[in-house]
Amino acid sequence: MTLGRAASVLAALVAVQGCSVAVASPAHIAETFAGPDELIAAEGTPGSDDASWDVTSGTLFRAGGNGWTGHPDAGGTPESTGSAVFRMVSEDRRFADLDMSVTLRVDALVETSRTPAQDYDGAHIWVRYRSDRELYAVSVDRRDATMIIKKKCPGGDSNGGTYYDLSPSLPDVPIPQGQWQHVAVSVRDLPDGSVHITAARDGVPIEATDDGIGCPALRGGGGVGIRGDNAELRFANIIVDQGS
Repeated sequence: MTLGRAASVLAALVAVQGCSVAVASPAHIAETFAGPDELIAAEGTPGSDDASWDVTSGTLFRAGGNGWTGHPDAGGTPESTGSAVFRMVSEDRRFADLDMSVTLRVDALVETSRTPAQDYDGAHIWVRYRSDRELYAVSVDRRDATMIIKKKCPGGDSNGGTYYDLSPSLPDVPIPQGQWQHVAVSVRDLPDGSVHITAARDGVPIEATDDGIGCPALRGGGGVGIRGDNAELRFANIIVDQGS
């Protein structure tokens, strides 16, 4: 190596070492709902400075160290929660392959003039949320005592989208009302272009593979969240990490 070439290499090394390289932190949520009782967020109403969740319908409170939907009602008055239709989704939409853990409780199922009783009433976990018309939904607590994994694709009469069943309906899993449950969900992109979803509620497993039913498989990043229908819900913690 010539003296000039050596000097050039040394200068390049010094320049690289002197630069700070910005590395994006991995997507992560560790929501324990610790803190004072207060409004966290509500549809159209900013709550605390907690930036983890966007509540697009209903109301999310912190109460007794837990997240809480309040008593679900049809909404429409300043005193109402509107949580008969409850939707919360993460502000962070970078979750691709992920492992999610939720400790939740269904205290009651209701029905209102706006929301008559439906088989799907209960609690559902969202992953790969791109919009309210493009997402995966893991139904872990349903009024009809089933569990199922679904996919929503744009276009259709379900709030602008269409739901497709990705798994068979798992029967005989009634909601353990008033009891804390542990829900785990994992999502992975597979080399063949499909997406694999596994979930369990207190050890009861369900899984599905999306190879493009209805619309292309939802590969890559998206948000996570929780949907409640005619259900009073409480959350002790929500932990989400990028999958390895």
